[in-house]
Amino acid sequence: MSRYDIVFAGAGHNNLVAAAYAARAGFRVLVLEGASRIGGDTTSEELTLPGFLHDPCATAHNLIQSNPLMRNNELELDRHGLKYLYPDPVFTMPFLDGSSITMWRDVERTCAELARFSPADALAYRQLLADWDLMAKVINDERASAPIPPVEVIARTMASPLGEKMQSIRDASAIDIVKERFRDDHVRAFFAWIAFMTLHPLDEPESGIMAFSLAAGRQRFSWILPEGGSIRLPLALARDIEEHGGTVLTSKRITRIAVEGGRATAVKTEDGSTYEADRAIVSTIHVKHLAGIVGEQNLPADYLAGVARWQPNLTMFVTHYALSEAPRFRMADGLGASVTMGALESLDAYTAMLSAFRAGRIDLEEPVFLALTPSVIDATRAPAGKHTFKVVSFLPYELKQGPEHWDTIKQDVSNELFERLSPLAPNLSRSIVMAEHVDSPLDLERRNSANWRGSCHGGANSPEQSGFFRPVEGWSSYRTPIEGLYQTGACTHPGGSVSGLPGRNCAEVFLRDLGSSLDEAVSGTRIAAS
Repeated sequence: MSRYDIVFAGAGHNNLVAAAYAARAGFRVLVLEGASRIGGDTTSEELTLPGFLHDPCATAHNLIQSNPLMRNNELELDRHGLKYLYPDPVFTMPFLDGSSITMWRDVERTCAELARFSPADALAYRQLLADWDLMAKVINDERASAPIPPVEVIARTMASPLGEKMQSIRDASAIDIVKERFRDDHVRAFFAWIAFMTLHPLDEPESGIMAFSLAAGRQRFSWILPEGGSIRLPLALARDIEEHGGTVLTSKRITRIAVEGGRATAVKTEDGSTYEADRAIVSTIHVKHLAGIVGEQNLPADYLAGVARWQPNLTMFVTHYALSEAPRFRMADGLGASVTMGALESLDAYTAMLSAFRAGRIDLEEPVFLALTPSVIDATRAPAGKHTFKVVSFLPYELKQGPEHWDTIKQDVSNELFERLSPLAPNLSRSIVMAEHVDSPLDLERRNSANWRGSCHGGANSPEQSGFFRPVEGWSSYRTPIEGLYQTGACTHPGGSVSGLPGRNCAEVFLRDLGSSLDEAVSGTRIAAS
């Protein structure tokens, strides 16, 4: 039996963020990970051929850039080899009619792309960015702290520079915002696609902010990614934890969190080990699995009822390729390589995708694509002259034949998607494919149990599962009903994607509860009591 101040259950990037602050505050920290490698959905593997490094889930690290962790370099992760790359173009969107729109890091160049379709829409984009500048501080402050009650959110919104206009944006759907702001069908598809990149359905109420924040974030930071693969972030965090006396162990699948007298006291793993936690346990175990780990008898009925209502997010279907050359997409000045490519033919195609998804149907007529070629900017990802290529579409976990049906059909679906994508990149043919690896939504769940029902973002960010209601109303402060047990990760505010905010926010809460603070952790002015 081993004793620590704080035991962290799971080594996804959010728990590693929280553990790094705790270690810097002087606590004896242990991080346990069930898989053979750290990172959770923020990892990298040779999925196809030796030397081809793929990101099974997350590739873009945009949202974390506005986190104080990065913005203020609080954990000095650059000291541990974390280096970010800023692609230009940011992304390109070719259409089947031969046209295209490209976002460049230079906003003037982006506006020139839009003006080819509609000068009015180019001006509308400038206004969208200006409006976001007036809303950003309110939204970023909300995301970077524990959730506040809805009435306080409204009050802060109304007190913002845009006031009532901002509140109307928050209440609206992102699709309504896109239709209201832009006129050309190509431009509308362009902005709907970028707003969709956190997989939140754009037709839901209270999704309006997505039409602003994602476009502005990509315009500011590009489609930013870490050199050497997504795993470079968790590796840097682990090194910081170890530098400050903490320990990270892999292949330690957690089977039980012991609760004694209403308090979480220890973590037990499949190999029979027990790790006592004298001060706290911090979990990224999915909320749908938590009761099975701590025992339902230790959780109140209202919490269990809230978890029972939990709904998954939209899910991804992913094929990873090792290619002999980079895909070259249709752009305004001819064919060109791009780290990121999007495909959405129209708002009608987006509506059709959502309708099929919700019905559990596989509709490949006009699929929505996200395609990534990180090796265009990062030579460490593939052998010289070769490339990694990741093709993402958005298909349901639940099929009428059951999710296990994916095992029968996934290769055929992948092949059909490849054929649908190929017209947008004339050199994309089977002749340049060296190897491939297919992950259905069911495979993503098998890969990481936190991807419950295939959802890599913890669960839907619908109004009833956001902010003060995430994961359960009354328990959104990162504290659980069990004393000494804290929850972080994608199931907590502000949700999935690589933001690190659930981890930092959770650290702020438990450090304060334990008599420390984030400021003390960052400044290193206090050593925690044993």
